[in-house]
Parts: sequence; structure tokens; C-alpha cells
Amino acid sequence: MTLERKQLDLEDERTAQKRYRRQVQDRASRPITYQGSRNSLWTGTGLPKSAVMPLGALIGRVALREPDEEDLDGGSDFYIGETKANLDGVDVFSWAAPVACTFFRGSRHHELCDEVAVIRAFEHRGDEIVDFHDEPVGDEMPAQPFRKRALTVPAAPSRTLRPPAAPRAAPLPPAPPSPTQSPSAKPTAAQKPAAPTPAAGSTPPVARQRSSLPAPLSPDAAATAPPSARPAPPAVRPEPPASRPAAPAGQSAAAPPVRAEALLRARLAAPRAKSLAPVLATLQPDQYDLVTVPAMDSMIIEGQPGTGKTIIASHRAAYLVSDGTPPENSLDGNVLIVGPTSGYSEHIRAVIDRLTSGSKRVRVLSLPELMRHLLHLRHEPRGPVSRSWQDFAKMLAVLVRAAVARLKATGMMPTLDGVYEHVRRNGSSEYPLTKDPEWIKYLGGLPPVRDARTIRAHTPLLAIIQWEVAKPRDLVGIEHIIVDEAQDVTPLEWHLLTSMNEAHAWTIVGDLNQRRSDYTPGSWTQVLDLLAIPYGDPPIHRLERGYRSTRPILQYANRLLPPAERVVLAFQEEGPEPTVKRCQRSDLGTTVLHHVIRLQVAYPQGTVAVITADPKTVETMLHRARWVRSRQNGSTWQDSGREVTVAHPDTARGLEFDGVVVVEPADFPQNLGRQGPLYTALTRPNRELAVVHTKPLPEPLRRR
Repeated sequence: MTLERKQLDLEDERTAQKRYRRQVQDRASRPITYQGSRNSLWTGTGLPKSAVMPLGALIGRVALREPDEEDLDGGSDFYIGETKANLDGVDVFSWAAPVACTFFRGSRHHELCDEVAVIRAFEHRGDEIVDFHDEPVGDEMPAQPFRKRALTVPAAPSRTLRPPAAPRAAPLPPAPPSPTQSPSAKPTAAQKPAAPTPAAGSTPPVARQRSSLPAPLSPDAAATAPPSARPAPPAVRPEPPASRPAAPAGQSAAAPPVRAEALLRARLAAPRAKSLAPVLATLQPDQYDLVTVPAMDSMIIEGQPGTGKTIIASHRAAYLVSDGTPPENSLDGNVLIVGPTSGYSEHIRAVIDRLTSGSKRVRVLSLPELMRHLLHLRHEPRGPVSRSWQDFAKMLAVLVRAAVARLKATGMMPTLDGVYEHVRRNGSSEYPLTKDPEWIKYLGGLPPVRDARTIRAHTPLLAIIQWEVAKPRDLVGIEHIIVDEAQDVTPLEWHLLTSMNEAHAWTIVGDLNQRRSDYTPGSWTQVLDLLAIPYGDPPIHRLERGYRSTRPILQYANRLLPPAERVVLAFQEEGPEPTVKRCQRSDLGTTVLHHVIRLQVAYPQGTVAVITADPKTVETMLHRARWVRSRQNGSTWQDSGREVTVAHPDTARGLEFDGVVVVEPADFPQNLGRQGPLYTALTRPNRELAVVHTKPLPEPLRRR
């Protein structure tokens, strides 16, 4: 394509983008009709809130080898956008519709997938299309694959416009056609379900039905349960099937195909934003396949840092509630997406609001935020996360359910305070909740409920009690829970989430190599033992290719992994080698600041972070250098237009930056001989890593 021709096509696509945005936003701005009492929805005024105004972005365009009469009424190309529309006779299909597989090149093929000639992916800057990238598919390519609309006002289309498709219920056995319905009636291209074509080695999805939670244990069952010791290894149980076997040590992992490669490289080279943005234009085929798994099919997604786990989690949440999602893949209830920190929630909330127009059917909360919401706490309780393994043991949930049942049996209305004190006293002398000496000692050491509310280690226990006695209305009706950074969820927190999940449908996302506590399950088998998912174990899908960090960064960080897990499959092959600088303790602040400024100069439009096990020391250093803490974000420091984020390894989970300075790796906590928190910190940068230390580095990171 000549430069002149491309410029003409670009102007045409910009015009289409403007028309599409106007059409989508006009539709979204129509007044909301509402009937009912004002107090039926607790939204402050009693009236439903307006949705977030959609941006109305076109994602890409698909050209077929020849016109299609059946699905496109003689058309030969169509757009993929955030929602369905029609532009002067050219269809715009939702990214969540099955026909979008033609653009994303997933494995659950639509019937038009084999007819695709060219895929065009749009590059946006703000509200405008600034470039596009055409990718031929196969050898047969039309001379002019995309129709060019006339600049004049088009005449009314001669074909009969199709009415909007009515919502369909879940698939039922076929019934005879009614007198008013033709036996030849068929769904539109957007509605046609994709033919399931599982990837090699994957487990075919199992048909599922909604199921209710298991009944709470009775007081007698709890009292007679065998004494609980430290978490024992699970019963012999095969590991869930993996979708792709791990690569042998020293060999490269199998490389999944890449689409929109030029645009993807441009996106990765661009400065990192403070929040996650939609990546539909560059969503990869394996990621698209996982985003679009039916809502009632549970799965585990694992992969090294930067493989796209959070991208999949956020886009899957939007897919499950999208109007364009086929009914058999969607759900009737709500979706809860759970992450590790409030910073993570802020990082992904914008992309979910963008893709769902602010739908209230998706709740985004970190685990600490979820528990504070249940307990009506405005601030994070003080103290360490835990004092012992018992603070997070599932046995606490068993005791809570037994206490609730006993109080109800006596005619009392259970309350948070009443149940907590009943557990703390181990029931009564006549009917103890447990006879295990270790648990009797633990319960006797619990503080009074007023003090427990202020201690972080007891927040999960109080949250479990609150859920059992008074479920908040805004968290009822959850049918699918997406858990990101799942390797850090404790048994007691898993029990809370299981109690909230009415349909037992899960998307579990994590990396066991980033596990940061000895009190969390050490394998996915142990996680599944806690969840008791019906209809068999879900498959494990492993993501192999790293997109965020460069090969030099991944090779350095992977030294912390067991030898068999150090395989690197990096999309970004080139990049600066990590800078490792040892200095005197007295020079630590100056050295850290030097590398912060160096990275800010190298990436002036990007983001820079310092990750350290001792944030206060770094903050003191910045304060002495006349940096000022941001009023909007307590972890951000500013000086003369420059910004740096100071983060503890716990709060850095799920985030990414252009440049990162990791301070004093020897101080990062270990668990079971692994360096989970340090491994997470070393893999946060997209472009460049610096390591500053005064103490000897962990042995795997020392120069060889």
C-alpha cells in the first residue's frame, strides 16, 4: 500500500470512528426509564445511576475473500468495536460476539474465520485513530479488501434492515417450529455460537449447572470433627489437567502464535500508564480463548510475570456481562473480581468501566477492601497480617458456622459481636466448639471483639462472621468470581469467597512462584480441595510468552526460580541489561535517587518506581531531597514535575512501570526457601531494572 493510499484510508477510518462514537454515545445518553419505589435501589437518591459514557472505540476491521450473502447480506467486510452498531451499511460487531473470533483468531472458530483475507487493527491516541496495521491471512487477498465509503451522504440502503435480535435463553433441546416461525430461521453472524475447537492438549469443557452452597456444618458435626493440627497434605489427588505441558529444563517453551505484532510492539514500547487500558486491538489468540470461556466453566490460569494474566482477568470480567456475549457463555448474576491490593483495584477498574460502561454487575475489590466493606471499616486495621497459621486456617470458618447454628438453636439472633465472643469462649463448658487443645489455646488468646476490630490479623475471621450473620445486599447474586494473584489467598479467605460464590464458577489466576506466605496453599490441588468445585477439577491453562518485561530482565529474575522453571519466552528480546550497584550504607539514599532520576530521564513520559522492603527509609531519603508526597496518592512522590512511586513488595503486586529500582534484595522476605516477593519486584519493569544494595545479594543473583 502506497503512503498516499494509506493516508486516504486512514482519513476514512477516522471518519468512521467519529460516526461510531457519536452513534454509541447518543444511544448511551438516552434517559433511563425506571419504575418502582425510590428506596428499592440504594444509590443515594433511590434512582438508578447513569452508566459511564462509553468511549465508542473501533478496535479493528475484517475483510473477507469474497462477499457473504448469508451473514453480511452481500457485504465483504465489517468492523469490530466496543458494541454493536451499523455504519452506512457496514456492520460493527461487538468484541464479545462470536464473530469477533475472525479478528482475534481464537480457536473456537466462527464460520467466517476461514473466509478472512485481511485483518486491520487500529492504533488509537486518545479519541483518534492515528494508524492502522493490516495483516493478511492466507494467500488470497482482494485488490481492495475494504470498502471505501463515499464522502457524500449515503442513500438509504436497499436491503431490509434486520431487527435487533431478541435475548435468548440458555440452550434447550430443539423444539418443533411454531406456526409463526419458519424452520429455516437462523441467528445472525454475531449471534452464531462458535464451534468449540479446543487447543491441543486441553481438556474439553464439562457441562455445568448452577449449584447451591453445601449446607453449613451442624454444631454436633463441628464438635465431633477430628482435632485440627497444622494444615496437612491433601489426600492423594491427581493434579488438574494442564492445557499445555511445561517445557523441559533448558528448552524453549512452545510459542503460541502472535497477531498484530507491529501494533503490539508499538504498544509495549509506549510509556506505561498509571492504570490499565483496554488492549482489545492487540489481544492475542490464546488470551482471547481464555477470556471467552463460558461463564459456568471454571479454570485456573497460571504464568510467569508479564504473560497477560491481569489482562485476561479484567477483560474476562467485562466479557461475562457484555451485551454482545452469547447467552450460553454469559450468566444471569454478577461478577466479582478480587485482587491483592487497593492499588491493583485502581489499576484495573478503569479498563472494566470502559468495557462495561460502568456496569454495576462487575465489582472490583481487593481482598482487604472486600473485608473492610463487609465490616464497615474506613481504614486498614493495624498490625501484621498474621500471628500464626491458625489466623488463616479453614477450621476457624467451621467454628464460626457451628457458633452461628448454636446461637440460632437457642432462639438468639446471631450478631458479629455475639458470634465472635461465642467462638472466643469456645462455646460453653457443656457444649464446647472444639476439644482440640491447640485450638482451645488459640481461641483463649483472642482479644475482645472491640480490640479485634483494630487488629489486621483478625480481619478475615470477623469478615467470615459478618458474612454469615448479615450478607450485604450489594454482594448478593455473585455467580462468578475471578481471583487474581490467587497464590496469596489463604484458606480462610478462600472459604469466604466460596461462601459468596452462588454458582461456584471460578477463574483463578496466579503464579505459585510469586507466593509470599507459608500460610497459603502451595499447589493448585490444595486450592481446589478448599473450593470443592462441582463436576470435577477445572483445567489449568499455562501462559508461556512474557510480554511486559524484556528478555534481560526475565533472565535475571528467573535466577530465583528452580532450574526447571527458568525457561524464558520473551516477546521483547532486546533491552538494557539490569544495572546492579553495590554501595556503602551511608550512600544508599544518594545511589537510589541517582537511579530514579536516571530512569526518569530515560523514560520522561513513563512511570518509575522504587520497590523496597523498607519504604519508610526511602521516603525519608526523598523528603530530605525536597521531594513532596502527592496529596492524591500517598505512595507517589513529586519534585519539579517528576514522579516516583515508592512501594512495598506487597503493594507492588499486579502493577507495572517503565523503570524500577529494587532496593536491598536481601531484606525481602522468603517463604519455604523461595523468593516470591523479590521475584515479583524484579519483574515489575517493562523497560529497565536497577538493583541497589549494601548487603550481599541472594546467592542466585550474584555475578557468575
